[in-house]
This record gives sequence, structure tokens and C-alpha cells, in this order.
Amino acid sequence: MAISTHAESVVHGSPGVNLMPPTVFFTCLIAGWGLAFLFPHDFTVLAKPLRIILGILIVGAGLVFMTIADGQFKRAGTRVETNQPATILVAQGAFKYSRNPMYVGGSAFFLGIGLAVGSLWMVVAYLPLGIYLALYVIPREEAYMERTFGEAYLNYCRHVRRWL
Repeated sequence: MAISTHAESVVHGSPGVNLMPPTVFFTCLIAGWGLAFLFPHDFTVLAKPLRIILGILIVGAGLVFMTIADGQFKRAGTRVETNQPATILVAQGAFKYSRNPMYVGGSAFFLGIGLAVGSLWMVVAYLPLGIYLALYVIPREEAYMERTFGEAYLNYCRHVRRWL
């Protein structure tokens, strides 16, 4: 399903998320690396070669999904930043599969690194990020999108999952 609905006028306001998700992402990533360095604790879910290959594939898939979604925002002329107004509802490409492909991609990237390096701390360090996205960022973005795009956004939500 491909929908691209322009707002009737310039959109005032934003989701109001001033602590940018990439800031929280990198803070959690650095915390994971730091904890892994200070308190080494490997986990062996899979044999090392398989774990590394699978982790790298997940990291790559996450990067591709994020990059495609970011490019779609830029081509549509709308902002990625969560403290800026949206000017268009993007529902093509990666947004046909997830309402939050950048968060899905970032999550895959983060968890793929944890798997590839075999670090339980990297997986644990993802938890604050996941909670931040699920309980704070996404609900604010969804409320804003509903206020801004109304029925077009609600229809989009009925057809596309929040995550995957």
C-alpha cells in the first residue's frame, strides 16, 4: 500500500521529542562497549563463526533499512528530526513494512553488534533504548502524526505494523 498525503498547510508543532533517538542510541552503544570492556561476559548462543556471520548480516540489514527510510524522508522533503514538523506522510518503500523503519534498523544494528561480538552487555545496553523508543518516542510521534494527518495516518496504521 502506498500513500503519500500532503498536509493541508504548513504543519506547526512537532512530536516534541527533544532528546534525539540517535543520542540515546549512541549513549547506550557506548555504555554497552564500556560494560563489555570493564566486565567481560561472553555469551555463546551459537557457535562463534555462525554468531559472527549472523550478527554481521543483521547489522547490514539494519543499516540498509535505516538508510532506505532516511533517503525516503529526504526525497519526500520532510524532516527526520523528532523535534521538527512533518510535512508529508511517507508510506512507501521501507514504510510499507514498518511505521518505524529507522528504529527497526537501528535496533537490528545494535543487537546485531551484540550478537557478532558475543556480548551480553551489548544486548543489556539495548534495553534502555528499546524502552525509550517504545514508551516515549513512538507514542509521541504517533499522537503527533494522528493530529497532523488524521484519517490518512489512521488508515496507514491499520495496514502497517508499528515495528515489523
